[in-house]
Amino acid sequence: MPRRPRLPAISMATERMKIAHILPALSKGGGERVAVELANHQARAGHEVSVIAAWAVAPALLQDSLDPSIKVSFISMAAPSRLERYLAMPAWIWRHRRWLAGQTILHCHLTYGAIFGTAVSLLRTLSGAGAPAVVETCHAVGMPIPSLQRWLYARLAAGRDAFALMAEDSYWRNFLAAHPRLLSAFIPNGVSVPNLAGIDVTARLAYRRQAGIPDNCRLVVGTVGMLRPDRQPWLYIPIFAEITQALGRDVHFLMAGSGSELSRLQALVSEHGLSGQVHFPGLAVNAALPISAMNLYLTLNVGAITGMAALEAALAHVPVIGIQLLPQHQNGLKDWIWSSPDPLEVAKRATELLRSEMARQAMADSQAAYARQYHSVEAMAGSYNALYAAAVERLQVKAQA
Repeated sequence: MPRRPRLPAISMATERMKIAHILPALSKGGGERVAVELANHQARAGHEVSVIAAWAVAPALLQDSLDPSIKVSFISMAAPSRLERYLAMPAWIWRHRRWLAGQTILHCHLTYGAIFGTAVSLLRTLSGAGAPAVVETCHAVGMPIPSLQRWLYARLAAGRDAFALMAEDSYWRNFLAAHPRLLSAFIPNGVSVPNLAGIDVTARLAYRRQAGIPDNCRLVVGTVGMLRPDRQPWLYIPIFAEITQALGRDVHFLMAGSGSELSRLQALVSEHGLSGQVHFPGLAVNAALPISAMNLYLTLNVGAITGMAALEAALAHVPVIGIQLLPQHQNGLKDWIWSSPDPLEVAKRATELLRSEMARQAMADSQAAYARQYHSVEAMAGSYNALYAAAVERLQVKAQA
């Protein structure tokens, strides 16, 4: 693969930037969470940060976690149809064209953000404006998205001032090889360290009781995520059944989240004879609370890629193992979270860890150290700042040519 452009090492504090993040909605999701984590860190570092969302949702989902200094704008206040979301975009961009031209960076997230960024780039070209630099993060690396959607991502990404990937996979490595002049970087997702200090024994016990976990239960295995078809939450249930067969009914299981697959999951729980052991407490506004009730966290991995809640669990010193979604994947040096595509192997590994507090602690310590080094908000924000600086510099050179 051709060498990627070398990014300058620039401190977040060197220059105050105007940064606007664009995304579909401030709702639960990995891409949305990354945008909010990054925006918060940038605001606290002294930058002028805005978030533009296509439509408004309940503020408790994510908006309430934004730094108070961040300006939030909605293109539509109500949740429009898919077609209406995009039809409203051009008029909003035109009305706010001067404000957009005054931004240093327009950071695009997810499909809506990608199309918005392309529209702004076109307007910038037509008007002769020198800003903003349009940066996109591809949050779909390794995800089983439709081929047409991935093709669209790639077509739009080729025209960016800068392009970030939160992980590597073969498709996007080939894409970058085909576009050697595209300014790009691999920037792992980062999250804030969960504030477990604010969750005392009383709060944890109250949550467990509300979820239905008995007070005398010593071991809880759990996960946090949306119960949607694309997240394949049904994969956990057979693993829970195997763990129960090995350790008995004293182990309980927690699946925090909401979504359309809930009724199917409840039926699977009944089919596997796990009624009363698997608990569905609903949407977790703050993932730290359910994580604090767990002895072992289960996640879904795509290669070495894992979810945001799994990063939080690792930072909270809860050991994490994964169900591997790539059938041929072999655990390697980059796989700091052990995973397997075989549910029996996952259940076996979980059982071994549940039987040994020492083994769980050793894994938790190792994973927490790795997450602090590579998946902290500080590491992520520093990498994005370098990418921003390189994009702005390139844009300035292009304008002067």
